[in-house]
Amino acid sequence: MTAREIRKRYTEYFVRNGHKHLPSATIVPKNDPTLLFTNAGMVPFKQYFLNPSSAPHPMVATVQKCVRAGGKHNDLDQVGFTPRHHTFFEMLGNFSFGAYSKRDVIRMAWAFVRRELQMPEDMLRVTVLESDTETYEIWRDEIKLDPQRIVRCGPQDNFWSMGNEGPCGPCTEIFWDTRDPRYSIDDEERWLEFWNVVFMQYHRSPNGQMTPLATPCIDTGMGLERVASIMQGKTNNFDTDEFQKIIGGIEQLQIKHGSQVGSSKSETAYRRVVADHLRASAFLISEGVRPDTTGRGYVLRRIIRRAFRAGRQLGIRGPVLPALYPSLVAAMGTDYPELSEQQEHISGTLQLEEEAFSKTLDRGLILLESIFARGSDNKVISGADAYVLYDTHGFPIDLTEVIARDHGWSVDIAEFEKIQMQNRQRNKASWKNGKKAHLINDEINRKLAEWQDAGVSSQFCGYDVDPEQNTMSVSSRIVAFSSLANGDGLAVIDPCPFYAQGGGQESDMGYVTVHGSNQGQSTLAVTHAVAIPGSRATALVVANAGGSEQQLAAGSAVTAGIDMGRRRGCAVHHTATHLLHAALRQVLGATVQQAGSLVRTNGLRFDFTSPAALTADQLCQIERMVNSTALANERVVTSEMTLDAARSRGALALFGEKYSRDNVRVVGITDVSLELCGGTHVRTTRSIYPFQIISEGSIGAGTRRIEACAGIAASQWQRQQLEHARAAASKLNAPSLDMLSEKAQRLSDQTQTLRSENEQWLRVAATNMQAAAEHATELGSIPARIHILPTPEDLALAASGDMRLAAEYVCHWRGAQPHTAHVAICGTAIALGLCNERFPKAQAGAMLRELLKRLPGKGGGQSTLAQGRLRSAVSVDQIQQL
Repeated sequence: MTAREIRKRYTEYFVRNGHKHLPSATIVPKNDPTLLFTNAGMVPFKQYFLNPSSAPHPMVATVQKCVRAGGKHNDLDQVGFTPRHHTFFEMLGNFSFGAYSKRDVIRMAWAFVRRELQMPEDMLRVTVLESDTETYEIWRDEIKLDPQRIVRCGPQDNFWSMGNEGPCGPCTEIFWDTRDPRYSIDDEERWLEFWNVVFMQYHRSPNGQMTPLATPCIDTGMGLERVASIMQGKTNNFDTDEFQKIIGGIEQLQIKHGSQVGSSKSETAYRRVVADHLRASAFLISEGVRPDTTGRGYVLRRIIRRAFRAGRQLGIRGPVLPALYPSLVAAMGTDYPELSEQQEHISGTLQLEEEAFSKTLDRGLILLESIFARGSDNKVISGADAYVLYDTHGFPIDLTEVIARDHGWSVDIAEFEKIQMQNRQRNKASWKNGKKAHLINDEINRKLAEWQDAGVSSQFCGYDVDPEQNTMSVSSRIVAFSSLANGDGLAVIDPCPFYAQGGGQESDMGYVTVHGSNQGQSTLAVTHAVAIPGSRATALVVANAGGSEQQLAAGSAVTAGIDMGRRRGCAVHHTATHLLHAALRQVLGATVQQAGSLVRTNGLRFDFTSPAALTADQLCQIERMVNSTALANERVVTSEMTLDAARSRGALALFGEKYSRDNVRVVGITDVSLELCGGTHVRTTRSIYPFQIISEGSIGAGTRRIEACAGIAASQWQRQQLEHARAAASKLNAPSLDMLSEKAQRLSDQTQTLRSENEQWLRVAATNMQAAAEHATELGSIPARIHILPTPEDLALAASGDMRLAAEYVCHWRGAQPHTAHVAICGTAIALGLCNERFPKAQAGAMLRELLKRLPGKGGGQSTLAQGRLRSAVSVDQIQQL
């Protein structure tokens, strides 16, 4: 039975049994800052276990995409070396929010296992919590399972909880007998657990007290990859059908690159690493995650780079994951059409990240080889060297560990983490400044979660506001209120005209006027609006309202007004964002994907996928297209419809966003743009004229960013630029702005001529200069000569001239005396040069960094030349002690 057949049978079975089949939630959790990724099938339903009445259906079945890599839920290091660890996996789950009992779910689970999957009873065993007599008796008396096949276990095995606080309860698990001859019938290593059925009966408080839930729920999880291995008679998940299609592609790629396909333990593990990491990286990219230096993006980067290095170990010298992508589409594209729909985007992102890493991989490997060649009594890579690999060459620390392990070495992780912490502490001041705001945000999030569980709701009426009008107020009532530790308050009003921050758009601001209080009428500022997760309600941050529980009690009448200038600016820039997106797709092609956006009252920021920078002509073309639509005064039309209807009309959706199937909001601008969007917009396009692109640049491999402004904000920006141009013309004695470019070019040419002359004189000076002092020594095993040059003050050098002089000096001497490395010190400037032909395995950058441990400073460089800056000037005595 193939993996695809298992997915199909599972969902169809539970639909026949009254469940609603929901599509997989996103891998990037929505409104759950505690998780990097969705790591279990129950994650999207956590809030419903405490508030079952708010669930989308009483009984639900899903095939959930999950990732375990990064954070405390991290299987990355084991992947490829064990039979069942994966970074990406699928969890089959059926859930009840008060709809059925233990008896019902056990009967359904057993029927699915025995009838649908036709697993023989003599290959199965179940476990129950030792104190859960009810579940034991259901298995024994109603399912008629042999008591010898029912194992009672302690709470460490059969009591499930989300953590130290929250819903929890006993569970029963179903196991498969692997018949592994290495283990006896009673050895737990022989039994493979593939289905866990959790009875959510209690709520655990922080002090450990267990309170029965008013409505018990059911949460089950069955690993697709494990079930596939059972149904296909395999002992290793990587031997199942979908993995084998990818692994077959890897073997073909090895042959294409002239590498023999072997069956050694290490080579098999590398193929499995590549296959697993291809799945994880592709699905993460499909949901909008981009390789980055922090957070989810850094986890993705680690996964791609580990896979690329594993491909190199298999003899693949070109692209790895992009070349294998068709194998992934063949294996999983039918059930996951986003893989084929986004093939160009995902492959392009993988290609750019691999290209970026390949440039540093070879240099990093050379450094590692030099460390291995240098040797160590205990075969340990120092934390300092590991940090250089991490910081300079982009080597994730776990990749350095893998390479070290392959050579029989280890890494000093404690020293690495110490150096990493020291670098983080350099930014501690900025962290402290944000700490207070962070604590307030945590407090707000806790209150929002409480209100979500309590079912607090309100009606949003902000779409009825015409952004062109100057004032707007609504009569409302307080639904909920809470004071915050910083003296502000958090309130929910109904109806609510305030747009909550979301969809890239900043929130509305404004005021609430409270009526009928003992102090008479009072007006309080609303500084922020935030959506309550899982509901349509909006919570308002009300300035200086702390302690106003009586004045702002539930039911109190208020008048709510929004800042129309701010709303108008956001509406202008949100509509401009849609037109910019449409223009980009016309100019660059439909493969362009939105990768993020920010809509402010005075500008916009738009991130998109593109392998190269936009040309000046392309930027002008985009501006003209947006301005042409603006001047045409096209109507901006919003409508609501089902998700399928919106897609059939060609509406664009943001990858990674989760949309309701039953009702979505669509924003259309004639034949130019059609997008799913919940933001606020202008009624016609004329108000976004003029549209002005301010900048375009890279924010990461394969991702570009445009910053722009529109309407009044653009007019103000253009006036400022005109003032700057006039000031520059005055400074350059240009008689008119038309002459400014010519004057600037003339000045640039003169500067370049002077710079070239200066460089020539520096080379002459370096060639003929007599060092003030010299000292012969060794750097590692390489002979070196340290030259102390006259000080910059003595030489009357301009700014940065000392660094250029030091570099020219060592470049001269590495040619004149190639048998030794040369170090030049001019004031606090330091440079190191060596002849690559004489020392082919040495790296000037690594040697300088090693030297700067004894002469404190910072620096780096390439194989033959490195430069840096000392913390302070050094004396001849200090040099002679090296």
